[in-house]
Amino acid sequence: MRWKNGRWRLATTDRVFLEDVIVPFFLADDDVRHVLDIGVAWYTRSYPRLFKGKDYWTVDIDPEKQRIAGQNHRTVSATQLDSAFDPETFDLVVCNGVIGWGVNTPPAVTQALDACAAVMRPDAWLVVGWNDVEGHRVPGLEALFDARFRRVDFPPVGADHFIPETPYGHRFEFFRKR
Repeated sequence: MRWKNGRWRLATTDRVFLEDVIVPFFLADDDVRHVLDIGVAWYTRSYPRLFKGKDYWTVDIDPEKQRIAGQNHRTVSATQLDSAFDPETFDLVVCNGVIGWGVNTPPAVTQALDACAAVMRPDAWLVVGWNDVEGHRVPGLEALFDARFRRVDFPPVGADHFIPETPYGHRFEFFRKR
C-alpha cells in the first residue's frame, strides 16, 4: 500500500504505472474530456477524484459495486456498454483487469471490444490492461484488438505497450479507434 493524495492506494507496479503515468498523461490532454473506466474495485474508489476535471464514468457488472463507484456509474457488462451510453460519447476508455477476469472468451472479448468502439468517438483512446498468464490469457486476443483498433505509441513509453514487472504478467496496450 502507498499513501497518495490523501488515500491509501495499491502499490503494485502496474497500479502505480496506471495512476502515476497513464492517468496524468490523459489529464493533461485537453482532447480527453469524457472518460469511461470499466471495472470497479475497492482500490479504485478514489478514481473520480484522481480524474478530477474530466467527465469520469465507471461501469461494473456487479450491482454491489455501485456503493463504491461514485455517482457517475452504471451497472452493466463490458459487453453491453452500447446499451448504457450514447454512441461516440467517450474520448478515453480504460479497460484494466476485465479481459481474462470475467470477459474470458474470444466471443465475449469481441462483444466487449465492439461495445467499446460503439461508445468511443472517432480516434478515441483505448487503454487495456490484462494478465498474460495461463488461466487469464484469451486465445487470439491480438487479432481481436487489431480488427477494431489501431495500435499507437503511448508517448510516455514510446511504444504501443508497456509491461510492468509483476509476477502475474500484467501488460498495458494502447489503441486508438479506427
